[in-house]
Amino acid sequence: MAFALLSSPSLVSVCDKTLIKPSFVTPPTLRYHKLSYIDQFQSNMYIPLALFYPKVQQREESTNYSHNELSHIAHLLQTSLSKTLVSYYPYAGKLRDNATVDCNDMGAEFLSVRIKCRMSEILDYPDASHAESIVFPKDLPWANNYKGGNLLVAQVSEFDCGGIAISVCLSHKIGDGCSVLNFLNDWSRITRGRMTTTLAPKFVGDSIFSSNNYSPIIAPQLMSNVSECVQKRFIFPTTKLDALRAKVAAESGVENPTRAEVVSALLFKCAIKAASSTTTSMLMRRPSKLVHFLNVRSMLKSRLPQSAIGNLLSIFSTTSTNEQDIELPTLVRNLRKGVEVAYKKDQVEQNELILEVVESMRKGKKPFENNNDEYENVYACSNLCKYPDYNVDFGWGKPERVGLPNGPFKNVFFLKDYKIGGGVDARVMLQKQHMSEFERDDELLQLIS
Repeated sequence: MAFALLSSPSLVSVCDKTLIKPSFVTPPTLRYHKLSYIDQFQSNMYIPLALFYPKVQQREESTNYSHNELSHIAHLLQTSLSKTLVSYYPYAGKLRDNATVDCNDMGAEFLSVRIKCRMSEILDYPDASHAESIVFPKDLPWANNYKGGNLLVAQVSEFDCGGIAISVCLSHKIGDGCSVLNFLNDWSRITRGRMTTTLAPKFVGDSIFSSNNYSPIIAPQLMSNVSECVQKRFIFPTTKLDALRAKVAAESGVENPTRAEVVSALLFKCAIKAASSTTTSMLMRRPSKLVHFLNVRSMLKSRLPQSAIGNLLSIFSTTSTNEQDIELPTLVRNLRKGVEVAYKKDQVEQNELILEVVESMRKGKKPFENNNDEYENVYACSNLCKYPDYNVDFGWGKPERVGLPNGPFKNVFFLKDYKIGGGVDARVMLQKQHMSEFERDDELLQLIS
């Protein structure tokens, strides 16, 4: 396969770029969307996601798309996007300041793109995240959207083989990963004409995590640092994962450990070992921390549906101070305790994410900033398992892959469902020198496909 194609400047050609406005004007009563305290803490960064569909219609493998066919698909998606934005109106606005979205119907940006290779050359590329980045607008994924930019950018990319990819970049200011999946599911349902009722996403705004009780936040800017970091994809197949879960359950006493618990524990352990092997310090000279993000929609006293839109998040963490602490049974046991404690808390008054932000501002440092006197390394895990991203059907079946582009972060784990069975697709972002050790870990290699 011609993997060298990915570096060719002529590989991607933009056929059309346009603004898509809501099909109905947003009423004046909804003109200003107030951001919650957690929304304000979020960087102006986009959340990027791509869905790959090998074939839109049954056709001979040798038959290429024509520009007219791409135009037809783009028009279909643009029309349905316009209808979707009526309910998702904040994404069609612009940031007024770090506390408010002006829902002025400025619109979402939509690009139609041709990629001069077969989709298999992307899906089979050894460095998946690098290859998947090609279906996003150049330099946009994970970038900061400064005041005035579109809060939603969508792109349809078609390949020579007849497959397409649909990618979106949605502002993290407005919603979290669950919000992005809600949007994609609603957009796809409208596209294939399966909406029997009006869309009803609930934009929570500052109604729960009000900023009135805290000092205002100047939007943090998480700057890209791709040159220092690398992202790799690791697949944990169902059979190996089930065996590991059974082993950990027997050794830890944790009943039915989840996929996310055992995979995040393993990644944390291997990352600590990789980091220690590249330094002169002894393993676990200082403690390392694993921070898990929590979707609190079902944990609030006034339970919210999964259709609620916003950054409805908290965190829990576990700390490892010695070599015994990074053994999988111990890690999983500590992670389970962390979840159980989180469920007993008032996730408004005792929200650990808000407490971290407030305390960090008091100390004059960034939230989760690694203090060298405190932690050797801080890792973060975002668990998107059980989110139905492989059910997003625009009318031509389920996606072959749901991908994430290469990210500029270090020490971050993204976990999501694998397309087959109960496996896990893990995206790991580490410093380059740590990754080279991490991906050679014997324990890791025994558990991935």
